[in-house]
Parts: sequence; C-alpha cells; structure tokens
Amino acid sequence: MARPQRLDAVLFDFDNTLCDTESSNLELVDGILRDMGVVLSEAELLSLSGGEDRVTLPPLLEKHGAPGRIDEYELRRDGCYRTYAEADLELEPGARELLSSLRERGVAVGLVSTTASRCILTALDRLRALGLFDVVVCGDMVARCKPDPEPYRRALELLGVAPEHAIVVEDSPTGAAAGHAAGCHVIVYRGCSLGQDLSAADEVVDSYPGLSL
Repeated sequence: MARPQRLDAVLFDFDNTLCDTESSNLELVDGILRDMGVVLSEAELLSLSGGEDRVTLPPLLEKHGAPGRIDEYELRRDGCYRTYAEADLELEPGARELLSSLRERGVAVGLVSTTASRCILTALDRLRALGLFDVVVCGDMVARCKPDPEPYRRALELLGVAPEHAIVVEDSPTGAAAGHAAGCHVIVYRGCSLGQDLSAADEVVDSYPGLSL
C-alpha cells in the first residue's frame, strides 16, 4: 500500500516502537510461565509479542499441558506493570522530535497499544510524553485487540481521519496486520527488533532521525 498523498494522522504502537519495553516484558512473561510449569521455545515466546494474551496464549498453554490456566496467568502477569512503573524507560532516539514535528505541521498523532491503559499512561507520565499525543487507545479500551483492526479504527474515528490519510507505525507482524486491516499504510520500526518476520510491512525503518513522514 502506497503512502497517503495527504497525511492527516500518524498512529504509533508503544512497546518496542516508541519505547524498548518488550524484551523486559517477555522476560517477565517467561518467568511467570516457567513458575506455572510451562516452558516455551524462543519462537513461541516471540509469537506473544504485540498480541492479546487471551487469544495467543491459551493454545500454547494447552500444548504444554496447562489448559484453562489463562486466569491464573493473568493474575500473575499483573506484575508486568513494574516494567512501566519502575524500569529505566526512554523514548527511542529521535521519536520525541518526530512526534513534535508532526503535530507542529498539523498532523494528528495517536498512540494505539494492546497494553493495558494503566501501564501505558504510567509510562507516558514518567517519560513526560502524554502531551505528545492527540489520542491514546489501549487494549482495555476496545473489545478486540490487534491483529483485529478495531484499535486503529477507534483511534481514526476519534480523530475524524479516514484510513487512506493515515500511517501506522508498528514493530510486529501482529501490529502490522492490524494496521493493514484498518486500511492504513504501515511502516515497521525495527530499532528494537526481536527478530520477527517484518515482510508484511509497506516500509521498514531502522531509526527515527531523518525519517520523513
């Protein structure tokens, strides 16, 4: 899908797109699952990145002999909040400048994440970045999370922007699928790459400095 000729909005994922959090999160998830007696391969663990736990995890729990334990996992995973509340967080190099320059040009900027709102809002507050966004849509604000297009469609609706005039910036195949399903041009940022297949992206970029949108 070609870049829009007229750009009205850019919608960014958060984890590993604007801030390097996913490695810490996956380490926590791996520890939780191991405590439950579930040992995932590296590929299986990576498959959880960017997705909704209640969709991606139950088949793996069943495969590894722990069916029906998603509620237990979610209670334990609540501890992942400490990544956003306590870890050393920084926006990716050039990200703050890019977000600011878009808004200065009159381009709306949104944040669209599968992560729960208390985690995202805590991180944005610590990063002094909440004011960089015109709209924030998190995983607990929608009925269906990525790869479903609902989160991106919700953000576009709130902004009053048509998908053909928007760009989605993501880091994972799951997020890219959601952006495409919403009808948007998708750029994948691999500066925090976890080695996922990014071939579905319309564009792939390694850094934000110098990126022209």
